Formats: sequence, structure tokens, C-alpha cells
Amino acid sequence: MSQHSQAKRAARKKREKKAANAAASRRTGTPFVAHAQLVDDAGALVAAGGLYGDEWVMVVAGRALDGIDSPGLLIAMLKHTASRCESEGRSTTLRMSPVLEKAAAEEAAEGGHTLEEWLAMLEAERAEHAEKKRAAAAAAGPDPNLH
Repeated sequence: MSQHSQAKRAARKKREKKAANAAASRRTGTPFVAHAQLVDDAGALVAAGGLYGDEWVMVVAGRALDGIDSPGLLIAMLKHTASRCESEGRSTTLRMSPVLEKAAAEEAAEGGHTLEEWLAMLEAERAEHAEKKRAAAAAAGPDPNLH
């Protein structure tokens, strides 16, 4: 049996488990429990994060993004959103629950890092991915479907 077969099977099982958990959450009416809020100086909610069932979820502009397995990634995404707002001249404040901070710190510790180191690594990974995406788009040239 090839390693690729095992990886595909493991990925399929993970997707099936995630779908089953999401369906069970919807059936039982599991509420979204907020654990982070990103608000601007006017008090408007920019983004939020929390638990929906057993998944971390980020909500932006009233829309929930796909579930996230990592509380550290949720914090990194919220901090990146705050950074983008700041670059546009919009001051923000990120408030997090102790539950989210503890979960992210435990996740970082599992990897042998502090929470700050873990978040820096996640941001570096995001920046690298974004740069690769920009380079690929530049290499492909302009989209012929755009006018």
C-alpha cells in the first residue's frame, strides 16, 4: 500500500469526522460561544472568534469562515485582521477570553514554543504563503477574463 493511499484515506476520514461533527452540532443546536472580539475605536465589531461545537470559528462581516482546528491560528487570523485595519488607519482592540488564550498556549507548548513564538511562526507562514500566491499570480500574467 502506498503512502499516498494512506494519506488520502486519513484525509477522507478526517473530512468525514468533521462533517459528522458539524451535522451533529447543527442538529443539537450547539450555540456559538464567543471567545474573542476585534472592535474598532467606534465600538463596532470588526471580527469575532469562538467555539462552535468542537471547532474554532472566525466570524467576519457576519459570515463564519470554515472551522479551524487550531486556537493559535484563530488568534493569528484575528491579529492579522487587526493589522490590516491598522494599515488602513482604523484602530482596533482585540479582546480574548482566558479559555482561548489557554488553549492556544497549550497548543504552542505542545510544539515546544511560547504563545508569542507560535503566533510569530504562524504569521511568518501566512506571509510566505501570500508571497508564493502573489508570485504565482504575477508569473501567470493578467487574467484574460478581466476587462
